[in-house]
Amino acid sequence: MNLGKITLITPPDKLFNNNLSYLLVKPSNFVKSQFQTILSHSIEDLNVFIFDNDDMDISWMLSASYQADCIIIDVDNCDPQTHKFITFLLMHPSAYYMTKDETTPYHLISRNRIYDLNWIIEKIKAEEEDNNDDTAEE
Repeated sequence: MNLGKITLITPPDKLFNNNLSYLLVKPSNFVKSQFQTILSHSIEDLNVFIFDNDDMDISWMLSASYQADCIIIDVDNCDPQTHKFITFLLMHPSAYYMTKDETTPYHLISRNRIYDLNWIIEKIKAEEEDNNDDTAEE
């Protein structure tokens, strides 16, 4: 098995290609660690846009959200400025959010609440099995 090429993109850089792309919004160390596990399972070339703790370029984040195939938002780790745009990001069907906040009704905007990133690993494994089944049939 060959691992794919991983391209990390941070503000102000942009990259336009057809690779599968993830956007991590204010990821905590826990999310980064889990995502690293995901990267170790991927055989595709990936783009990973990271809007980290020190980043404040909201226009870059919004632009990256339109390019990403999957957006992962660590709500509890967002600064006040980024927090103002969470509801906008949650309107993307491919946006998933993590939070311990039980009072803010994010679920009214999106049902894509997650508690960890294990589901992505399972999805990658399932896709690999489907690809292996297709190859075996040929």
